[in-house]
Amino acid sequence: MIRQQTGRFIDAHVHLKDGEGLETIVSAGIAAVRNAGMNVKPGETAAERGSTFVGEPVVLSSCWALFKQGGYGARFGVPVRYPQQIADEIARLKNAGAGIIKVMASGMVSLKKPGTVTEGGFDGEELRFIVQEAARHGLGVMAHANGEPAISAAAAAGVRSVEHGFFMTESALELLRQQGTFWTPTVGALVRAADAAGAPNETKRFVCRLVEEHLQMLQRAWSLGVPLAVGTDCVLPDPRYSEAYEAELAFFEQAGIPSEAVTRIATEGGARLLGLPSSEWGVRSSE
Repeated sequence: MIRQQTGRFIDAHVHLKDGEGLETIVSAGIAAVRNAGMNVKPGETAAERGSTFVGEPVVLSSCWALFKQGGYGARFGVPVRYPQQIADEIARLKNAGAGIIKVMASGMVSLKKPGTVTEGGFDGEELRFIVQEAARHGLGVMAHANGEPAISAAAAAGVRSVEHGFFMTESALELLRQQGTFWTPTVGALVRAADAAGAPNETKRFVCRLVEEHLQMLQRAWSLGVPLAVGTDCVLPDPRYSEAYEAELAFFEQAGIPSEAVTRIATEGGARLLGLPSSEWGVRSSE
């Protein structure tokens, strides 16, 4: 169980495959999650995607993600290219019960070409259109974004949060601070991806360096007052989920953020991001 003595913890970035994923969340002692989606199948219902509902665990769901046709994201969403396609898909997501729109604003960190991001993402104008269209339906946007150009474009477009944010820069952090954009750094996700891929030693060394840089930016974000949330990026169900969440908290502490502050980020910070009353999700005593 996750640090039972200190409150109702939130995971702001998971991927629910099915109902068994909810059992994994409950077993780990997590009280609320934001479901970043999986690829939709024909005829699937919102309930099967883990749509928003009240109870514990509370789930705020994107149902499935939007990605730029020809780019990264097929595992988690559906391809779109033109404005009308984007508008139609956002309306479809709203009707399916989505509580937030997930967009792939970039590719992923490449394990084959260390130091690069794979193909994918939307440009600034497209991201602004997505944010505006989502707002018409009363929805915010969470943006998978790696690399300074994608991170800055997403923040400038008005997304609710930047997910992952590898290759973060000082200028991008400053923009996040100015915009009030949350950052969910998912530190452990890259480490697990490299291990799962059986990456060569050279790649693992690159991942270690990138994680160190990521933690430095995380510490800087905290010191600047950038709003932060804890997210594992785990695909659930996963028997190692509790371990992954604890590891993510440890990464925040490794970045130099005090333990009490990490707990508040994982509870009150996550609550603010999900639109939950932070006063009900804050730190409590162990008595």
